[in-house]
Amino acid sequence: MAFCFLGCYKVITCFYVLTTLYSHLRFSPPPGTVSRQRVLEELKRLPSIERSHDDKKESDMSLIFRLIRGKLQDRSTYVVALIVGTLISLYGQVFVPWIRGGGDPFVVFRDEFAHRPYLTISSIFLAYAFPLCVGIYSAVAARYKNRRVESIADFPERKPDPVFRVALDGSLVELGARTREFFEKYNIDSAQKILGLEAWEKVKADRSGQNHLTVSFDPEGAEYLVRHTPTTNDQINVYLTRLPA
Repeated sequence: MAFCFLGCYKVITCFYVLTTLYSHLRFSPPPGTVSRQRVLEELKRLPSIERSHDDKKESDMSLIFRLIRGKLQDRSTYVVALIVGTLISLYGQVFVPWIRGGGDPFVVFRDEFAHRPYLTISSIFLAYAFPLCVGIYSAVAARYKNRRVESIADFPERKPDPVFRVALDGSLVELGARTREFFEKYNIDSAQKILGLEAWEKVKADRSGQNHLTVSFDPEGAEYLVRHTPTTNDQINVYLTRLPA
């Protein structure tokens, strides 16, 4: 009986924590049409790691439901729940009665099932439901907490503006597919060729990554806001954002 109530309490707690997660989420306002000066001001206030395009379009609640759906479609979710649930059932239905000296645990289970079938079935159900709910919650909470890290992982692949990593001599170290296409189009093989020597020296000298500047890229006839983040291995991540004409 106590095991059943304990299982109910844990399952209800898991669902409560999952539903209250939404109350702590923050929504970003929809983008609007702004002036060139406003774009510059807003971009300069952005943190070094940007929020991805998907995060802007997708509400936090729909993101949570998408993560839950993905976890439910993962076979390992049920494998883990089956293993853990079986261990919990064996512990509660077999091991505990045996430790207490209540006789043959299988006979005790049979008598319990005969006299209180609904309670017995509920306790077994909770033994499997508990690890299932905990597994889903922990996976969704971790994925949601690290959503920015995951979006940044393929950020260079999706951002239309150039995003690349360079060494201190300006040579390219890493760049996404779109940035690679852009650089190949204009024969860019170093940071100096897109930023210019003067801007590159400023970027290289600023180890805080707090200062931003604008550069003109004449071959394209466009201006870019330049932001950068120094890494711990003497490399620099450079983020370019094209400014409205």
